[in-house]
Amino acid sequence: MEAIEINLPMGLSVDGQWCRNVWLKPLTGHEEEFLLQEGACLPAAARVTQLLTRCVRRLGPLEPVGADTLRRLSVGDREALLLHLRRLALGERVCCLLSCPSCAKKMDLDLQIHELLLPAYAEAKSSHRATISEGGDTYHVTFRLPNGEDQEAVAELAADSVESAAAVLLQRCIQEIVPASGEQIAGTPAIVLHELPQKMAELDPQAEVLLDLTCPECQTNFVVPFDATDYVCREINEGEYDFYRQVHSLSFHYHWNEEAILAMNRRKRQIYLTLLADELSGGKSR
Repeated sequence: MEAIEINLPMGLSVDGQWCRNVWLKPLTGHEEEFLLQEGACLPAAARVTQLLTRCVRRLGPLEPVGADTLRRLSVGDREALLLHLRRLALGERVCCLLSCPSCAKKMDLDLQIHELLLPAYAEAKSSHRATISEGGDTYHVTFRLPNGEDQEAVAELAADSVESAAAVLLQRCIQEIVPASGEQIAGTPAIVLHELPQKMAELDPQAEVLLDLTCPECQTNFVVPFDATDYVCREINEGEYDFYRQVHSLSFHYHWNEEAILAMNRRKRQIYLTLLADELSGGKSR
């Protein structure tokens, strides 16, 4: 399958031009094997960067697209790309198993990828400004949104303390703080540290898609985030044995080498496997 064009919710400035259009190729066996082997040993953000480097063919006028560029994409854009990759590989339907936080009963959740993808943001730019006030103090804050580079930079710290990693990430994104009083400040005011993350979340809602759910057992309403990075990578990793079984079957019966099989996308592999199963069972291909 050829690369398809999609639009990112945020986009990126490329040579002075704001670009939201990306050409994305479907996962092949090579990318699936990467997630099962080398990628499984990487922190989540680095894994996403390497996966996108393999699958993003073009960004606006930029071709090829290197890892450094993909690290500059907002967290929401990277999540959107993962959802598009998942749809190309496995279709629209997403099945999840959750536990109710109140009664602990298991509940099945069926979603569609298009329900998780948000439309293009009305406000897309490299820097943002916010005015944050508390009591008699007012601060004008210039900041950018967190991106893949920030996530990679705090990955090691996040393994020990999520709160510490979030604080470092926030500091990386603050570009300037100007008190309305004109006085000099030492460090970042506590009110800025408290309120700025919410303003960032509002500007990049694709970064954390929240699902409003109701437990069918106890009728409790609750909210859970849908983490595309975790879901997509875990979904593929859970199929490791089946993946290599497919490669084995195609190699054994068609006498294709491993390289030829890994170069196929999952849909094409599955078509050949269905034809093979029909042939071996004496049925007719369809």
